[in-house]
Amino acid sequence: MTRHELAVIGAGPAGLAAAVAAADSGVSVALIDAAPDAGGQYYRQTARQLRARRPERLYHAWSAWKTLRDRLAKHREAERITFLTERQVWHVEPGDSGFVVHALTGPEQQTAETIAVDGVVLATGGYERVLPFPGWTLPGVLTAGGAQAMLKAGLVLPGRRVVVAGSGPLLLPVAGGLAAAGAEVVGLYDASDPRAFGRHLGALSRNAGKLVEGAGYAVQLARHGVRVRFRCSIVAAHGRDQLEAVTIAGADGHKHRIACDALAVSHGMLPHTEIAQTLGARLTPQGTVAVDTEQRTDLPHLWAAGETTGIGGAALSQIEGEIAGRSAAARLRGEQPDGLAGAQHERQRLAAFADVIGTAYTDPAGWVERVEDDTVLCRCEEVTAASVREAVSELGATDLRTIKLLTRAGMGWCQGRICGPGVAGVAGCPLTPAHTPFARPVPLGVLAQSPTSEGSAP
Repeated sequence: MTRHELAVIGAGPAGLAAAVAAADSGVSVALIDAAPDAGGQYYRQTARQLRARRPERLYHAWSAWKTLRDRLAKHREAERITFLTERQVWHVEPGDSGFVVHALTGPEQQTAETIAVDGVVLATGGYERVLPFPGWTLPGVLTAGGAQAMLKAGLVLPGRRVVVAGSGPLLLPVAGGLAAAGAEVVGLYDASDPRAFGRHLGALSRNAGKLVEGAGYAVQLARHGVRVRFRCSIVAAHGRDQLEAVTIAGADGHKHRIACDALAVSHGMLPHTEIAQTLGARLTPQGTVAVDTEQRTDLPHLWAAGETTGIGGAALSQIEGEIAGRSAAARLRGEQPDGLAGAQHERQRLAAFADVIGTAYTDPAGWVERVEDDTVLCRCEEVTAASVREAVSELGATDLRTIKLLTRAGMGWCQGRICGPGVAGVAGCPLTPAHTPFARPVPLGVLAQSPTSEGSAP
């Protein structure tokens, strides 16, 4: 078992910022991430063996990434940061003095490692939310983030003729990136109404940079001939063995069918909160990890930053990570953090814009009624919408846990992360975070051999 003063779990914008900020004060940091390289989803790196000549063309805010990357490299060289890659954290438990972090190691995740630390920063990010529709399990249908990951990490297009649909700000860079890489993006269809932004002019005016960024995506899409349509939603995907076409419905109810071989779809994001829940940290009514102005949770020496505390994008995540890292560096040594006012003001400004985004982007109207009974909601367990509806109408289920027990929806490998929103919507019950003992599935052999703190068990 190795020991460090601070563990930062997640090496995306929030985790990187937290790690280098803490290391700036001389704190010994273990930066832990499941990927082979730093960056998270936002700065996901192209596989080294591909030898990309101009990787910066795949990224927004490349200069910010370079700064974080160079700071990380200097701290690793000085041995202030130990970067533990390909480690999937499955459990964090309180130790005799601090915490014990349990992680699966390597691509196969069949062996384990434990790290003892005085404090933890959770920068575990978020995951995509996709609402189900007939045909969404066809090969060729993937999440918008999945399409972006294929392009960034593997320099691979998900298809030659692509439709991008759903709702949320992620659709713009995904459509733009695919078009710039050579895909024929036949349309971007967003269920939201752009007029909703007009009710938040104050927050928008204080974030002019974000407006410029959005305008840049619009120009890019126009340059590649990608038509953007709002108040339009995905109704169904069609094909026998793979995706062949999709049906889009407009605000007036008119439907039209579009031939394509790939559909990149997303309906926003949800925060990863499993580790915080396992430790007993308080969540907000919105299901995010609750933190104070220093990114501290209600548990001693546990901080959280980035999407796990609320979906807000890379810039907000990085500011929150910086605050968490600086606070952790001071508090772990019994000192009061200082000089946080500027970063906290910036966080407030960016958070106001994130609130606008969260309000303005909406789900497709009537999507539940369009989910047919034979539509598979839970892919892992092959549970259909009919089974969920029967659990509600015939067996009296009123919450996700009961539906899970009656139908097995959510019992698979993803533990309900993918199917949860769809099951909750079809059932008409709240999407409540599941409380599980482990953040990730773990082999029984690893569990049997895992050391635990005195008086506790994983």
